Amino acid sequence: MNQEKWAQALEHHQEAVTRFGRNQPYESYGAQFGSIFYRRGICEMKLKRWSAAMGSFEICYRDFPNRGADQGNRFHKMSLLKWGEAAMGAEQWELAKSRFRKFVDERGKTGDVFPKGAFYVNMAICEYRLGNIAEGNENLEIAIHNKANFPTPDSGIVAAFQALVRVALEKKNEQVMVDFIGKNRGELVMDQDGVSPYAAVYLKLAGDALASGMECAAILIYQLVPLMEGDPGSGIRLAALALIHERNGNIRGAFAAYQQLELDGWNEAKREDYLYHLVRTATLLGEADQARLYARRFLKDFPKSRYRGELQEFGEGAAAEEQPVVEKLVENSAQVSPQTREFTLALDLYQGRKYQEAKVAFAKIKVSQSSQADGGFAAFYEIECLRRVGDLEGMDLALGAFAIRDSSGPVQRRQLEVVLLWLAAHARDWERLAGLAEGYRFRRLLDSQRAQVAYLEGLALQNLGRFTEALNAYNAAMIADAGASEELARQAAVQVMGLHLANPEVQMAITQWGKSEQNRESVGYLRLQEAVAVAGLFENSLGAGTSLPDAFKKLLNYRTAKPK
Repeated sequence: MNQEKWAQALEHHQEAVTRFGRNQPYESYGAQFGSIFYRRGICEMKLKRWSAAMGSFEICYRDFPNRGADQGNRFHKMSLLKWGEAAMGAEQWELAKSRFRKFVDERGKTGDVFPKGAFYVNMAICEYRLGNIAEGNENLEIAIHNKANFPTPDSGIVAAFQALVRVALEKKNEQVMVDFIGKNRGELVMDQDGVSPYAAVYLKLAGDALASGMECAAILIYQLVPLMEGDPGSGIRLAALALIHERNGNIRGAFAAYQQLELDGWNEAKREDYLYHLVRTATLLGEADQARLYARRFLKDFPKSRYRGELQEFGEGAAAEEQPVVEKLVENSAQVSPQTREFTLALDLYQGRKYQEAKVAFAKIKVSQSSQADGGFAAFYEIECLRRVGDLEGMDLALGAFAIRDSSGPVQRRQLEVVLLWLAAHARDWERLAGLAEGYRFRRLLDSQRAQVAYLEGLALQNLGRFTEALNAYNAAMIADAGASEELARQAAVQVMGLHLANPEVQMAITQWGKSEQNRESVGYLRLQEAVAVAGLFENSLGAGTSLPDAFKKLLNYRTAKPK
């Protein structure tokens, strides 16, 4: 067993049972003989022989109890816990739950030490698999809210969350997922220096939710995955967001997603389809220059494509106007963040979007551990909290007192560069801000950083009177911000709706609404429908629980049809 040779260990335990356990072993050897069955059960579990393991643990508990002075079976009550775990392996959820409860009722409070985090995770999974969502949530929240104390393994939290999503999809209950993520997001983000070890799991769950028509839940699950642009997971997410936005009528959002997919060039296998959709959505938006640019590139790179006939009008054989290749992030060395309890709790607040509380916590760490790595990281996250709550003046002051430590990782250093754009916005220096943002257009960034740059570029372009370009930038922010800071997606959506409503042509379309002479091909009508689509997305997903502002609720009156 110590060498993890489970099959060989099982043979030895079975031999001990055969040789010494035939004639009333309890009378001959006492309660201690139960440990043979307990350890046999462990071997059987390791070999995934669930039914056999349940039988071994049952014998240990039933036939070898501790009585009076004979307390030789130190696994007597623990066999209940393992019996329940074996029952889970056999997918006998009700039996597993009953064994766990019996263990809690009977265990010795001092002698029977067990991993509490895993226990509550297992209870949650049993409840979910039995369809008991409320009871499952109660147990899972105990596990994650005591993550540092128990401790609770990340793998267990993700497994239980998978079970929650599974039952929610079966019951067609999107709201339970939305509510749970809203309450516990900080603990669900398994972020290790910008990369999630459970990205593939979350992407699969989000895809399942999207396939079931639960777009709000899908976006919220996508937001749990911090990924570098260009990573396969980021491409999967962008493609899904393109589908969500176009399905809801926001063609400009879909265009932004397909454009980022092309800039990243992450998936050559699907590039033909994505590039075609990029040309198609650019055409629908009337972005003639963009449509020509990407169509020419398409015709050059895919001369035998099935889409070729549709794109011939853009000039077969014309040289494509090349754009720069997206810069790779060279600083890709791993950076280990502090793991102290105080820093972990502060980071949970930050990832849970409790920025005011996190700011206070990081400020305390910065002061108390100013000469250590924790102090440097805490100072960085304090600046981030100030940015996220909109205190740009406070951020400016904190940045002036911040020294970039050798311990700062590439993600932190790049974010401190992006902060300069926020300072330009704070100074209302729109020309400079637009120039700075344009300089990041072909640089590799995290999704949250890409969202910041796109949002700030939109803000600059809007104030410079370049409204169509601003709309494109804001939509790029909505697309990129499916990661760690979806509050920018909400702000970008608000700016998009405001720009459309301020457009005289849109106002004319509103006054003509419902009249037979209304021109449904006019720019005003099309822009109105674009605003309506963003309002609907805000209500269903982008708002992430925030109500659509009153000023834009009237947009929902101008829906032409329910999106397919």
